[in-house]
Amino acid sequence: MKKMFFAVMALVMLCACKGEREYLEFRGLSMGMSAKAMCDSLQLKGFELDTTLTDDQTIVMNNVKELCRLDIVQHNDTITDMIESYAATYNDSTTGIYNRLHKEFTDLYGWANMKHDADLHKEADFRTGKGGLTLILHNTYTPTVSIHYTTEEK
Repeated sequence: MKKMFFAVMALVMLCACKGEREYLEFRGLSMGMSAKAMCDSLQLKGFELDTTLTDDQTIVMNNVKELCRLDIVQHNDTITDMIESYAATYNDSTTGIYNRLHKEFTDLYGWANMKHDADLHKEADFRTGKGGLTLILHNTYTPTVSIHYTTEEK
């Protein structure tokens, strides 16, 4: 009887653990937290809230030290997407940022689906069981590197 009880309890624990959803992380912070908690945590990491661009659905934060802008898209205080953007004045700096991030994401999530792979435009799509992220390099008029994090699974 004891063995049967422990087997049932183990099955219940296994089902309970499978029900929990894992989320992507942004700089060590889970995207499963509320948008307000994410903003508070990011402010401690050096980001500042841009009140002129923030509205009901999108929270915009800037990090002056890293020349980084972060758009947090939310729905009822639940984060759905985050877009991290780096701008530079010359192409070599954005290429360096892209290469560093591409290597980091490849180490974390494996090989990416490369939608574009040219000198001026690269786009790497990483899919995980936690959601996905797309790393984009645009070296045209204004060189930028963007990372689009999404909690949706495809």
